[in-house]
Amino acid sequence: MKTTPRLEMHQVYGRIGIRRHDATLEIEQKKAVQSIQQPKAVMNIQREPARVLIDQTEAWHNLDLKSARVRITEAAQAGRQAIFEGIARRASEGDELMHIERGGNPIAEQAIRHGTQDHHYDTGHVPSSEAVKISGDAGKLKIDWKTHAPKIDVELNPPRFTSEPGLVQIFMEQYPSLSFEAKGLYVDEKG
Repeated sequence: MKTTPRLEMHQVYGRIGIRRHDATLEIEQKKAVQSIQQPKAVMNIQREPARVLIDQTEAWHNLDLKSARVRITEAAQAGRQAIFEGIARRASEGDELMHIERGGNPIAEQAIRHGTQDHHYDTGHVPSSEAVKISGDAGKLKIDWKTHAPKIDVELNPPRFTSEPGLVQIFMEQYPSLSFEAKGLYVDEKG
């Protein structure tokens, strides 16, 4: 049996391999260090208290509730007034008697005057609206504030960058090849 010669071709395709390493980027940011101090505010208060003064001496005197000192003072004043009035009356009556020659009856006139004197008694009554005296002083209140601004200190920490560039490697994973083989050129004696 005879075969026709032929040419056989064997082809191997080439393959390219790619190795890739991704780029990396790391960012480290430390927190800022912050310090805040707030001094306390200072408050200063100056106060003068209000005062109410109530004098009810006249009201007590209206009720004839007087201290011994007041009674002694009033009695001394009344006695002094009576003495001065008696001296004045006696001097006037002495003058009248001294001029008896001018006519009239001075002794009889003086007797009539002494017998018909109108005596006036003062009860010491003071109307109740005026008996109690009230006065007052308004109080004062002064408040001063002194505030302090806060003290803020900030220490910044810059960010730290760590990077690694990416890498791409291209290599031949399989080289291409082409081979030819001629078949059927030789006759197989056996068969």
